[in-house]
Amino acid sequence: MTKLLYVEEHCTCFNYEHVGSGSIEVMKLAKDTLLHVIAKHHKILFIRKGSISYTLDNSDQNMLTAGKMTLIPSDTNFHGQALEDIESIIIRIPVEEQLCDTYSFENLLHEEKENESQPPKEYVLPINDKVDKFLSFMQECTEDGLRCAYYFQIKQKELFFLLRAYYHKEDLYNFFYPLLTSDISFSQFMIRNRNKVKTVKELAKLSNYSLSGFQKRFKKVFGISAHQWLNEQRSKSILHDINNSAKALKEISRSYGFSSQSYFNDFCKMNFGTTPGQLRRKKNGQEAVTD
Repeated sequence: MTKLLYVEEHCTCFNYEHVGSGSIEVMKLAKDTLLHVIAKHHKILFIRKGSISYTLDNSDQNMLTAGKMTLIPSDTNFHGQALEDIESIIIRIPVEEQLCDTYSFENLLHEEKENESQPPKEYVLPINDKVDKFLSFMQECTEDGLRCAYYFQIKQKELFFLLRAYYHKEDLYNFFYPLLTSDISFSQFMIRNRNKVKTVKELAKLSNYSLSGFQKRFKKVFGISAHQWLNEQRSKSILHDINNSAKALKEISRSYGFSSQSYFNDFCKMNFGTTPGQLRRKKNGQEAVTD
């Protein structure tokens, strides 16, 4: 079997993506292992072997078996448990990604059926033979230690071209439904910049909108007010830092502008039902966590 050459040069390159932080991740989990994904980016989870039960936010319990893939939309919480030993791959969807140079995600909006009144409840597709070969090669490369960000960008584009070429448009519409807002460029701009601002006024200014015009367009695209959305993003970011970072709780409290630990505790009780210390202690046993 061909081995990766010049390993030291590769691993010390500034393009090298460390395990757990890459745009393409291979994950092997033992039976009963928990998988918790707090998605800061849209991602696709591919199950190559085994099966996993899961929920997305407050959805009903679902099961993903070998040979299937599911979309994990950004700003959702994926909670899963391996029902048997599994091999999986998670691939991040770049914000500006397209299915190909001449067919964007916006084009999929035209595939909605006229009689379609309810959005899909789950975002699952079978892994066909073309995509399976792609995944097999990616697994081999990453297990060899080939984790170049530049290379991953090329492979992400290849994946979306395969989806464009070998899946029906109607199936892709159902699969990528959460990405297909009435204004994708606007929603992607909000997602990219949500952590750069603290108020709706700041976000409107960053978007070059008047406050009233921004609020109107935001409500049309997202279905909720910008204020409510920013609060939800702040809550999710705080929960992510509590559960997945090594930061001290006092440091997290300060970084989000809480004037005292008491106010931070009250915020967590109101939004998560318990204190930040209890949230952190709750994480025990075998659990794989990624964002």
